[in-house]
Amino acid sequence: MQTILRSLSRTRNAACALLATLAAVAPGATVSLADVQPHATMLRFPDVGTTHITFVYANDIWVVSRDGGLAKPLASPPGMEMFPKFSPDGTQIAFVGNYDGNSDIYVVPMHGGIPTRVTHHPGAETLNGWTPDGESLIFHMSGLGGLTRQTQLFTVPATGGNFEQLPVPYGAVGAISPDGQWLAYTPHTRDFRTWKRHRGGMATDIWLFNLNDNTSRRATEWEGTDTIPMWHGDTLYYLSDGGPEHRLNIWSYNPRSGQRRQLTRFSEFDVKWPSIGPGPRGTGEIVFQYGKDLYLYDIRAGTSRIVEVIIPGARPTIRERAVDVRSSITNSDISPSARRVVVEARGDIWTLPAEHGSPRNMTRTSGVAERNPAWSPDGRWIAYFSDETGEYELYIMQSDGRGEVKQLTSDSDGFLFAPNWSPNSEVIAFTDKAGNLFLHTIESGETILADRDPWGSPQSVNWSHDSNWITWARGGEDTQNSSVYVYNLESGEKHRLTDPMFSSQNPVFDRKGDFLYFSSNRRFSPMYGELDTSFIYGATEVLLVAPLREDVKSPWLPKSDEEEWKKEETKKDDENGDENGEGNGDEADDAPPAPDDGVSGTWEGTLTGPEPVPPGGMPFTLNLNLADDGSLTGALNTALGGGPLTSGTYDKASGRIAFTVTIPGGPAVMGAGTITGSDVAGTLTVAELGVTASFTAKRTAVAGDGAGATPATIAKARETVEIDVEGFERRAMLIPVPNGNFGSLSVNDRGDLLYVRRGFRGSNETPSIRLFSINDEKKEEKTVATGAGSYTMTADGKKILVRQGSNLSIQDASAGASGKPVVTAGMTAMIDPREEWTQLFHDAWRIMRDYFYDPNLHMVDWPAVRDTYATMLVDCVTREDVGYVIAEMISELNVGHAYYREGDVERGPRVTVGMLGADYELHDGAYRFARIYEGAEWDADARGPLSEPGVDVNEGDYLLAVNGAPVDTSKDPWAAFQGMAGRTVTITVSDTPEWNDEARDVVVTLLSNEVNLRYRAWIEANRQYVYEQTDGKAGYIYVPNTGVDGQNDLIRQFYGQRHMPGLVIDERWNGGGQIPTRFIELLNRPRVNYWARRDGKDWAWPPDSHQGPKVMLINGLAGSGGDAFPFYFRQAGLGKLVGTRTWGGLVGISGNPSLIDGGSIVAPTFGFYYTDGRWGIEGHGVDPDIEVIDDPALMVDGGDPQLDAAIEQILKEISERPYIPPQRPAYPDRRGMGIPEEER
Repeated sequence: MQTILRSLSRTRNAACALLATLAAVAPGATVSLADVQPHATMLRFPDVGTTHITFVYANDIWVVSRDGGLAKPLASPPGMEMFPKFSPDGTQIAFVGNYDGNSDIYVVPMHGGIPTRVTHHPGAETLNGWTPDGESLIFHMSGLGGLTRQTQLFTVPATGGNFEQLPVPYGAVGAISPDGQWLAYTPHTRDFRTWKRHRGGMATDIWLFNLNDNTSRRATEWEGTDTIPMWHGDTLYYLSDGGPEHRLNIWSYNPRSGQRRQLTRFSEFDVKWPSIGPGPRGTGEIVFQYGKDLYLYDIRAGTSRIVEVIIPGARPTIRERAVDVRSSITNSDISPSARRVVVEARGDIWTLPAEHGSPRNMTRTSGVAERNPAWSPDGRWIAYFSDETGEYELYIMQSDGRGEVKQLTSDSDGFLFAPNWSPNSEVIAFTDKAGNLFLHTIESGETILADRDPWGSPQSVNWSHDSNWITWARGGEDTQNSSVYVYNLESGEKHRLTDPMFSSQNPVFDRKGDFLYFSSNRRFSPMYGELDTSFIYGATEVLLVAPLREDVKSPWLPKSDEEEWKKEETKKDDENGDENGEGNGDEADDAPPAPDDGVSGTWEGTLTGPEPVPPGGMPFTLNLNLADDGSLTGALNTALGGGPLTSGTYDKASGRIAFTVTIPGGPAVMGAGTITGSDVAGTLTVAELGVTASFTAKRTAVAGDGAGATPATIAKARETVEIDVEGFERRAMLIPVPNGNFGSLSVNDRGDLLYVRRGFRGSNETPSIRLFSINDEKKEEKTVATGAGSYTMTADGKKILVRQGSNLSIQDASAGASGKPVVTAGMTAMIDPREEWTQLFHDAWRIMRDYFYDPNLHMVDWPAVRDTYATMLVDCVTREDVGYVIAEMISELNVGHAYYREGDVERGPRVTVGMLGADYELHDGAYRFARIYEGAEWDADARGPLSEPGVDVNEGDYLLAVNGAPVDTSKDPWAAFQGMAGRTVTITVSDTPEWNDEARDVVVTLLSNEVNLRYRAWIEANRQYVYEQTDGKAGYIYVPNTGVDGQNDLIRQFYGQRHMPGLVIDERWNGGGQIPTRFIELLNRPRVNYWARRDGKDWAWPPDSHQGPKVMLINGLAGSGGDAFPFYFRQAGLGKLVGTRTWGGLVGISGNPSLIDGGSIVAPTFGFYYTDGRWGIEGHGVDPDIEVIDDPALMVDGGDPQLDAAIEQILKEISERPYIPPQRPAYPDRRGMGIPEEER
């Protein structure tokens, strides 16, 4: 109850809100107690017709009288509906919804009826409105152009049919004037972007395009936002933040006079989603949402009035509901006995049984987030963080759920992480987002600051077994190279053990007090490029072990075999043992090991076969345990998941094995094979999918063979750990395993080192858990589990909790072990949506407060912003509403890279659409292929189904049927391919529109999307154009982003064109990604010399460089890394920038906590500034040297004025400052003494 009251107090009292609603109802209206008048933020995307207003509420379409009152529901397919728009005569409403799978456009009568589906393309259409004649709908979408960051404007008949692109190259948010002459639109849209008052190059202007004569003009030129054009008569209305309030308000524009006028002057919030209607007398009115109210603006009178809307009926979306939270498991830990596991899921702390029993929700709080659970080594306590007080604090509770929950810390500052118990369960170490390392003592209640990372990285510690030392790694004051540190709890002294010459990390103590293990980046073996002379260093980490004291010897000292003989023993010795106590010992020590059955242990190998197995095969691990009766138990692990053997048999005579594996939440896998010595070969079959894969494997470990050491042979641990700090790193020894990338080091009960081995970035190596024992004379690295990138060890080191995706399993902490899945069935939480939504809202606010790169949050009064938007929560009725409120709140920071991503929202069905990689046109009553897309001649990876050799389909052919079903031309062509992505189908085609004997059947396999085909065709068209216009003097390279795919595209296009005199680098619509310094290094490699050769041409050095002028194309959709790329290009003096100012989104993201229901916000965590100490680029962008506006009138027939300007510039520079290689000098004359002066 306290939680509920606290949540409500953060917003406003729900009962008072209801009374206020009832008091506001117009006199005489009949309202039930269930009816509410919601905050208008929840009445989104309104539109007004002649008599009614339509809007989206609770994800559904509603209508209400223009005068307000009781609303009526109209359409409620699964998921969220958007953009309802009245037809000009007010009788129909078009909207975006999902009845049949995918979001498409539908039309429904205003008074109800059967919705008609209009579109079937898999792209996401955004409905803009109707054409003035009421015959067609206007929408924008991507998916039919060359670039995904471009959207095009289309019309489609309201009854269905093929799309017709409007004659502008790209655009969004379009409206056609009543006389059908003018198209008003924005070249793109940022209406859903979560930033306000942003004036970067992505800010939109409104353009007018004459549909009769293809002329155009820019209607607005404000550097902020101008958007959502609307026509009434010959006047254009739109949204702009160009007024003194710098909030979105309604403006008008007179195309004849060019006059712009601000019509509304709201200052606290933005006017949202305006839409125009005729008004009852044809004088025009605009409906919009502002703050808590819905307004109608009377165009003739110039006044606005509030429309009060009453929503009747039940509110099922805000009632408490049961949620299966298994897929929400995040952080986890294992109990000391391995009988239970503790996890964080959907903001609650759960314990799960290892095998028997059921999950147990320990906290059961919808309105409070509990995170990062950790089980105490004595088994009694679970530590975790909770925001119950309004800030995250450290708590402990009894692991059986009984007793009092104890709050251990108070007045914490920001997000806390990684609680780590001391082995004696008396102290908890934890860290925070700023890199502070804290130690909290349970008995005294004292919390001390042990260390702080100067680079602000959260720290992870490991404890010595005596609970008196912790070790961790962090960077130094002057270097980001990390060093290993230790801290003594008794003395309070901190020591650095390793020098930052090399980064060292992941330190862990052994369990005896003799050694410290760690990893370090100090193995250097280059990997050279096959296309160039560059190199990289990957897999640089090695594992090391260092004696903690000077008296601890290396376990690998050389040995010498010497002859020994039996010494005479006295009777006393025979009876009592020798003086050293070594005579008898424990008989168990001398017991012979169990004989090897030839089966039990770990088998590692490779799967080969059809998808989903990768083309190069997939590694797997099969752990087998053979019982006396010939039955098999164990587990199968692969990179795609795994599970336990639910049945299995072994026939010793034949060596045959057969088994069944049950994958949690997946299909059964049947295995069969034959063991021959240490090899096994066979097949795995998934009958449910009709897939059979072959496997071969070798036995890499015998069951129980984890180390070469056993608990009985491990020396007793020291009572007190002592560390000789002086000379520590000098004592460190390399562990003889292959170098790689390592993490999660820990030591098991046998003294073996366990760790996760990962591939270096770009290697695609499957992670695995490995083991190495310093007591193993063979010095072998062994596999514990494949496909696993994380695990947690029990306090006694005997068991590990392994995580593979969302699957948890428990197994022995040794090689050759097999795991059993943890019980997660029954993880059902009761969620009170409004309590949870309040928590999500405040968590989002805290994330920005704590992670935003500027602690002053751009001088925005952040608490006041929270309070303003918190008042809206009580009216939220869907998770989408909450997301909208959060998005509006974080938008107030006026920054790029402030993003919101949806959480547990209502979702509709999904149906695939098969794609052929073609454009269609309706001709003579049938669809025909207007264009078939493919890349350049050398782009073998950019061929569509219709371009395969032997497929007899050409541009101009008619598509008549799919799988024998005639193509219905009353629908768009994609209607014929619903549910067919990836399927092999038969299409009937002909060079005539008649289905007759001349028609031919062609078998093709449909694509799930055709984005790559269109993209590569777009690049090739531009490359060919530049080549032709420059007579082969200039190459063309398109860089779509600065991520991995953009990097790949730069490389694939650069080396084949580096010989050309000039290069045009096109980074328009660049979506950002990495900081592109290496991109610039590639483009800026200077020519240093030439090498004369006896035969053939001389070598230029470096050979992987381009010499000669370059030009870069930029525009307002290039941002983030796409801002940095042209900035660095200009800074390096590589050439001119041509086009328009870039986005201005040069702040970066490096990660922050997610919201408990799977949603997230993205906080910018680092910001750009110049070397002279000035802020720059963010919020503005990079200005071009040569500004060229992409005037749509110049682009009707495929023209590109920006590209033309770049061509003009590159030709000028090739002419004025070409790169001219030197002439090879005459061969030297060395007949005399030495060499001539000029050759020295």
